[in-house]
Amino acid sequence: IRWDGEPPQLNIARNQEQNGNYTEALAEYKKAESGASENLKKNLQFMIARASLKKAQSNAAELDNAIKLLDAFIKANPDHFRYYPAEKLLGEAYLAKKDYANANTAFGKVERSPWKDYQMDAKNMKARVMLAQGNTKGALDAFNAVAKMDGKTEGELASKRAAQLGSALCLEKEGKPKEAIQLLDDMIKNVNSQQKALLAEAYIKKGDCYQALGESKEALIAYLHVDVLFPSEPGLHAEALYHLSNLWGKVQKPERGAEARAVLQQQYPDSEWSQKAS
Repeated sequence: IRWDGEPPQLNIARNQEQNGNYTEALAEYKKAESGASENLKKNLQFMIARASLKKAQSNAAELDNAIKLLDAFIKANPDHFRYYPAEKLLGEAYLAKKDYANANTAFGKVERSPWKDYQMDAKNMKARVMLAQGNTKGALDAFNAVAKMDGKTEGELASKRAAQLGSALCLEKEGKPKEAIQLLDDMIKNVNSQQKALLAEAYIKKGDCYQALGESKEALIAYLHVDVLFPSEPGLHAEALYHLSNLWGKVQKPERGAEARAVLQQQYPDSEWSQKAS
């Protein structure tokens, strides 16, 4: 979305957010608020909340602030075109906090939207809540149901791929890493290259599955995809760096492991993965 008369730093802020530089993006978004039109201010309110949640992916202590910002936007703008995306983000924030009741409430609102891709996306997210609560069978059934739905638009196809990823998560939980890897490979082959978060998580899960099979080299290659291709996904990048810091030593390259650990602790000092590495 572009707005008439928008300040030049707004495009810089969008690029910063897209590249994973959330602190810089937030600073530019806040600068753009000064003198912005009423409609642009509303959109900036959403963008600030979105970037705040993305920043919280590598620092859980910031989740409460992101929830506060998203909740404020939703309450003030119930008829805004960003309403359903904001509800989904709110659900994701509550899911990250393990507040499953509020997560389901937010995802339920998205599921009642008039658009099929939003409905499919919400079903996937409610399945993730089930998985987080330990209901692996229920989650697998829900993911499989979405994966079997017809998909025509780009959004619907993305939701189908996300359901495949969810099914792979369930198979991994059930102790079936080989089956999960097959599903992940199929998903990676068919997903749109712009679905960076989806691809990054798929490679993380491939790495987890290969580790479960004792195949350190294959696991390392999977995590390396995230480090090289998707550093703009902070939570997943931090997780990949943590695993790389351990796996490089298993292939007789401990110095690379030390480098990965240093990057992890420098870029994501407040991440749970940085704490584990310490």
